[in-house]
Amino acid sequence: NLKDFSPNSFFTRTAYVWVYLSVLIAFLCVAADTYTAITLLVFNRWSSQIRPIIPFDVAKIIFALCIGLSYALYVVDWWHAAGVINRGGVADAYMDSIALRWHSIRGGAGKEDPGWKRFLVFARLTEKRGRRDYVALFTYFSFKGWMRVLFAEGPRVAINTVTLVSVIRADLIPDDATEALGAIGRFFENIGHLYSENRVQALILGAMTFTTIFWLFTIVRLTIACNMYLCYLIRAIGETSLEDYCRKRIDERMTEIVDENHKQGMRKDDFRQPTIPVISTPVGTGTPTDGNLFTESPVTYLHRQPT
Repeated sequence: NLKDFSPNSFFTRTAYVWVYLSVLIAFLCVAADTYTAITLLVFNRWSSQIRPIIPFDVAKIIFALCIGLSYALYVVDWWHAAGVINRGGVADAYMDSIALRWHSIRGGAGKEDPGWKRFLVFARLTEKRGRRDYVALFTYFSFKGWMRVLFAEGPRVAINTVTLVSVIRADLIPDDATEALGAIGRFFENIGHLYSENRVQALILGAMTFTTIFWLFTIVRLTIACNMYLCYLIRAIGETSLEDYCRKRIDERMTEIVDENHKQGMRKDDFRQPTIPVISTPVGTGTPTDGNLFTESPVTYLHRQPT
C-alpha cells in the first residue's frame, strides 16, 4: 500500500529533486549532441585560426556516426524499459534507471498513485543496507550504459577535446591581453571572440564543452566502479553475477519492507479496535461502586500471520 510510505528525511526530498535534474541533464546532453551533429554536417570549416589535429571532414563524419550509434542504444534502452514498466515489478523498475525515473515522475493511474509515492518505495529499498550492498548497487548502475559511454561517446569526446585544445591555442585576441590568463581563461576569451564573429561556431564549441565535461564525470564514475568490482566485489559476492546479486538483495529488502508495514498495520488495527465497558462491583455486593463505574479495556484479537 503506497499510503504506508512517507518521507523520513531531507535527503529523500533532495534525491527526488535529483530525479528531475538527471532527466533535464540527459535531455540537454542529447539536444547538445544533436545540434552539434546536424550543424557540423552542414558546416564547411572551422575558423582559420582553429586548426585541430583531426581534419574537419573526418571529424564531422565520425561525430555523426557516433550520434547515430547513441540514438540506436537509446532506442534499445527505452525498449527494455518499456517492458519493465509494463510488467510493473518493483525490483525490475528499481534496477532500470529509465523505468525508475518514469515511475518516480509519472506515477500510476489516479491521484492515489503519484510518482512521489512510488519514489518513496524506491527510497526505502535503498535504506538500511550494508557497505557491500551500497557498493554493489553503485557499481551496477555505473556499469549501465558502458557501451554508449565508451563506443558512442568516447570517439566524439576525443574529437571535442582536440578541437577545444585548438581553440585554446588559437591566436584570436592580442597577446598582451592573454598574458595574464591561464588556459581556461584564454579558452573562454577565445570563445567570446568567436561568438562576436560567428555565433554558430561558438555555439558548437559550447555544446562540445558541455558534453565533454559531463562525459568526464561519467568516465570517472565508471573507473571507480571498475576498481570497486575488481578489488572488492568480485570476492565479496562470490560466483554470483552482479546483476543477480543486486536483484536478490532488492527482493529480500522488499520482503522486509512488506513485513514491516504489515506489522505496523497490525499494531494500528489493534489500537483502533472498539472498547467495551467493564462493570466493576465490590465483592459481596450486586451494585457497582461509585468510584469506578466504567473502565475501558481494549479488546484483543488474534491475527493470523502469513505463512
